Amino acid sequence: MICRDSPPDMDAVKLAESLSLLQSPPAVIVLGSGSDAEKMRECFLSGVLDYITEPVSETKLREALDRAVKHIKSRDACSEYRLAVKEFFSQITTGENNSTFLKTLEDLFSANEGNVVTVQSAAVYFGFNKDYFGRLFRQNTGMTFGEFYKRFRMMYAEKLLTTGRYKVHEVGEMLGFATADYFTAEFKKRMGRRPSELRRM
Repeated sequence: MICRDSPPDMDAVKLAESLSLLQSPPAVIVLGSGSDAEKMRECFLSGVLDYITEPVSETKLREALDRAVKHIKSRDACSEYRLAVKEFFSQITTGENNSTFLKTLEDLFSANEGNVVTVQSAAVYFGFNKDYFGRLFRQNTGMTFGEFYKRFRMMYAEKLLTTGRYKVHEVGEMLGFATADYFTAEFKKRMGRRPSELRRM
């Protein structure tokens, strides 16, 4: 949402504060006078994503819109991530012995949106050394941590791609792959098709 701050007709701070109460507030870009630093500060504190001083150039507006798009995609990806974690762990059958282990593992995944979880970081999270954690993990899941985590990442990638909101390279970046080609190769190896095929569906 783009609005011009021109009180009393349009007060950007009040607008941003009321929009922030929504479940999924829009990204707000304010066009305003560059002379009022306090007003600019209040806008940012109330949740405004960007403040562009007038006169507005096409370049500044385009940059602000690009930041807004990235912000919205990031927020949506966060929501998709939480859903992917819940869905992935709901598909795992738990016995009495491993339900606590898997719940702790789910908490670890939930807390690491945007980060790559390694076997070392997982072991530290559980409070074990890497070797002991690896054995415990295999005992509780029947596979290595690496295999388990790759399955989760590919399921998450599949969810992101099917929304149609993300390009293949963006999904690869979100999952921490160094290049889009590497992500594509891993995805095809595990899912049986290229990510671009899934995105077109």
